Amino acid sequence: MSIYNNLTLQQTPAGAQFNPAGLFNTGAIIDIEISLPQALVDLYTKQGKPLPQSVAGLALIDTGATKSCVHDAIMQQLEVNATGVATSQTAYGPRQCNLYPAHFRFPSAQIDIEFNSVMEVDLTGQIVNGQQLIALIGRDVLSRTVFTYNGPMGMYTLSM
Repeated sequence: MSIYNNLTLQQTPAGAQFNPAGLFNTGAIIDIEISLPQALVDLYTKQGKPLPQSVAGLALIDTGATKSCVHDAIMQQLEVNATGVATSQTAYGPRQCNLYPAHFRFPSAQIDIEFNSVMEVDLTGQIVNGQQLIALIGRDVLSRTVFTYNGPMGMYTLSM
């Protein structure tokens, strides 16, 4: 079982202190690498096609998202073709979104997940700590984990 603890700290003259406001301001973010799923890796290898490099960035754990989502520019960069379409219920109403196969790796948590489909999302301008968000982690992942959000301490735990 992998257990990942993320504790938000701030440096003070007295040393490092818990920073609940840090977690509140950024949300539960985690480093992520997005790449081709193994089935596509196998197909590309068989065809002698070069594999695109994985894309690293930040993901936000989003308990409101049913399905995990990837910034649409990332899927274009990985040159993955859509495998279907689904309707996303957004704050602006329903929207048709492409579905893509993908592989998520959370290096700091040592967790790897293969997806038959993740949903595209436009995360343009969603910047956290100077980095572009590239994915939302939805309940399709959380349903396989224990996720604890400890606001007063400014920390969260994800275990799988």
